[in-house]
Amino acid sequence: MVTEMQRISLPEFDLDGVVPWGRRLREYQAFFALDDMAGAGPVLDVGGGPSSFAVEAASVGMRVVAADPLYRFPGEAIAAQFEAAAVAMREGIRRAAYRFNWSYYGSEEAVHRLRREALALFLADFEAGKATGRYMPASLPNLPFADGSFRLALSSHLLFLYGDVLDFDFHVAAVLELLRVADEVRIFPLFNLDGRPSSHLPGVMRALDRDGVRCALQEVPFEFQKGVRRMLVASRG
Repeated sequence: MVTEMQRISLPEFDLDGVVPWGRRLREYQAFFALDDMAGAGPVLDVGGGPSSFAVEAASVGMRVVAADPLYRFPGEAIAAQFEAAAVAMREGIRRAAYRFNWSYYGSEEAVHRLRREALALFLADFEAGKATGRYMPASLPNLPFADGSFRLALSSHLLFLYGDVLDFDFHVAAVLELLRVADEVRIFPLFNLDGRPSSHLPGVMRALDRDGVRCALQEVPFEFQKGVRRMLVASRG
């Protein structure tokens, strides 16, 4: 969700900042325990990049608005950024294969296939969806939405995952901003890219508690990084 970011160099992953690596609707359902899709909207998807969640959700009658600074670019440029990121992501996943539970995806090739499916669905909808407000070029921690615009805000594979380059203060400000525009916030995963639990999480939860935010860690029906089976749920009520 930031426009400029330092390079991420880890033993397995060598990335040029936050990379455009989208997910599909069924993955979001697993990440965030979205059992009742009809009752979930309106939903804000923050930092989803070239995910197909918003367009697939629309097909089942749920209103989702996706926000990402990536959307200031035309579709062709987003596709080019995906292609550049895919090389590094695939190499990283292969090197880190021992850290993953493959029961959901089956193989690295299947992960890549899903990412390309998401990209294709996203690109097919992008121009029309942008015109109707489904895709908004926006960055945390300052979102262009009125207070309480959404029932639910989701952060998939951004907050905490990129904790080596998004600092503690950014995380606190980001969650508070999400709670300004949404009744409830769900964040997944809560581990860093290197497979360690986020060092930011305990302090962020304490800071939110001092601000009157209720936080809980909730099990989800998904595990890819081994041991990563919980999301953070935050709300004011």
